[in-house]
Amino acid sequence: MKNHFKNYYEMDNHLITELEQESPMQKFYKDKGVFLTGGTGFFGKIIIEKLLRVTDVANIYLLIRTKKGKDAFARIDDLFNDPVFEKLKKCNPNYREKVTIISGDCSLPSLGIDENERDIIKDNVNIVIHGAATVRFDEKLKMAIAINVSGTKEILKLGKEIVHLKAFVHVSTAFAHCNHRYIQEKFYNSYLTGENACKLGECIDENTLNMLTPSIIQDYPNTYTFTKVLAENIVQEYAANLPVTVFRPGIVITTYKEPVAGWIDNMYGPCGIIVGIGSGVLRVFSGKVDNKAHIVPVDLCVNALLASAWDIARNSYDTPPIYNYVPDADNIVTWKEYMQFGFKYGCDIPLRKSIWYPRFTIVPSVWQYHLLSFLYHTIPAMLMDLSRIVVGKKPQMLKIYRKIHKFCSVMEYFSANDFKFDNHNIRKLSEKLDEKDRLLFDFDMRKLNWIELFRVSLVGLRHYVVKDDPASIPESVKRYERLKVLHYCTLFVIYGLALTALYQICKLIFL
Repeated sequence: MKNHFKNYYEMDNHLITELEQESPMQKFYKDKGVFLTGGTGFFGKIIIEKLLRVTDVANIYLLIRTKKGKDAFARIDDLFNDPVFEKLKKCNPNYREKVTIISGDCSLPSLGIDENERDIIKDNVNIVIHGAATVRFDEKLKMAIAINVSGTKEILKLGKEIVHLKAFVHVSTAFAHCNHRYIQEKFYNSYLTGENACKLGECIDENTLNMLTPSIIQDYPNTYTFTKVLAENIVQEYAANLPVTVFRPGIVITTYKEPVAGWIDNMYGPCGIIVGIGSGVLRVFSGKVDNKAHIVPVDLCVNALLASAWDIARNSYDTPPIYNYVPDADNIVTWKEYMQFGFKYGCDIPLRKSIWYPRFTIVPSVWQYHLLSFLYHTIPAMLMDLSRIVVGKKPQMLKIYRKIHKFCSVMEYFSANDFKFDNHNIRKLSEKLDEKDRLLFDFDMRKLNWIELFRVSLVGLRHYVVKDDPASIPESVKRYERLKVLHYCTLFVIYGLALTALYQICKLIFL
C-alpha cells in the first residue's frame, strides 16, 4: 500500500505529489472496517472509489440486495465495471481484496443479514455509512417507509451491537424539511414519529396506504422527503450513546475533479433537464429562474461526508451534529445561470442523436407551462408519432413526453420555491482539516468554479450517460447547424401561415 500514497492527484489545475506521511484523515481510515449501505448507487460508488484509492481501509463491507434477478455477487461485478473505477484499478489493482459482500436488504427485518455475517460486522466494523434509500419521489408510501425509515432503524440497532464503533453517518437530504424555506442544521419535529410510521407501514396494507398518502404526508411534496424526515427522527430517538452524525447533501450532480471530471451514471434532477434540452426533447419547464440552485458535485460531497465521520470519531457532541452540504452563500448560482451555462456549452458539444434544435423556455406559472408544453411538446409528439405510423413504425413520442411531464411535475416544487440553508457546521468542519486533507478531501464550496463545473458536467453527461463518442463532436456540430437552419425555416413557415390566416380573417371582418 506504500506506493499507493505516492500517486499523483490533480487539484486546482496543479499536479501535487503526496508525501509518504499520511494525513490525519488517512490515519483515521487506515485499517478500519467500513460498513456501507447504498454502495451500488451513484453516491455510494464514489464513496467506495475514494476510500479504496486514497485510504488504506482494512475492508469495506457492502450490503447488497438481489435486484432484477441478479444476486449480490453478480451485482458487484457490474458495479466495478463502471468507468469511474478505472483510475482505482491502475493505482490499486488488488482493491477487490478489501471488499466483502454482505447479502441483505434494508427493507427486511434485521436487514435480511444472516447471523454469521452479522457477527462479522459486529466484530470487524468501525465505521457505518448508511446511504441506502429509495430516491424515487413517487415511491409507494409502504415501500418508502420500509426502506427509508425501518431500514434506518435496523441499521441503528446493528450499530449498537458493533463492538468497536467509531462513527456512524446517516445520509439524509438537504430537502428533507422542504416544508420550511429556511433550513438549519438541526433536527425538526414532525407530527408523526419514525417509530409510529414503521408501525403504520406494518399494519396497513399497500392499497389503503396509497389512498391515505396525501393526508399522511400533508405539506411534503412527495413520499421521499417525508420518509427522510421520519428517518432523521429515528436517528434522533435511537442514536443515544452512539457516535452519530446526519449528513444532508443538496442536489447532487456530476463529479467536479475526482476520480475523473464529469462522471455520472444517471439522469436525475438537473442533469436530466440538461440532457432533455440538449436532445431537443425538453423545450419548456416551470420554475422561477432567479431562485438559487442548491447543486453540489458528488466528489466534494463525498469528501465532506468522510470528513464528518472523521470528526464525530474525535469529538463528543450533546446531540448528533447535522451537516447541510449545499453551495455556500458566498458562492452560489441561480437556475437561470445553470441553464445559460448549460446551453452555452451545449452548443459547443451537441448531442449526436438530438431530434431537433435545442431551445428552452422557463415560465413562472403552472398555467403557462401547461399551455406551452401542449404547443411545444404534445402537438409535435403527435405529429412525429403520426409520421412513424405512416412509415410502419411504432409510435413512441407521446409515451416519452408523458414521462417527461411527470418528471417536470416532480421537479417543479423545488425550482418554484426558494430555499435558504444554514451551513455553519460545514464551514467549521472545513476549518478542522489540515493542509494535506484540504487537498485530499477538499469540499469547500466557497472555492468552487461554477463555470468549470458546468463545462465538465456537460462533457461527462455526453460521454457517460448519452454514450456519445468524443470523436463524434465535429459531425454533431454540423448536424446541429443543419437543425438550426431547419428550425428557423420551420418557424418562418409557421409564422408566415399564421400571419396570412390572420390577414385573411381581418380582411373578412373589416372589408
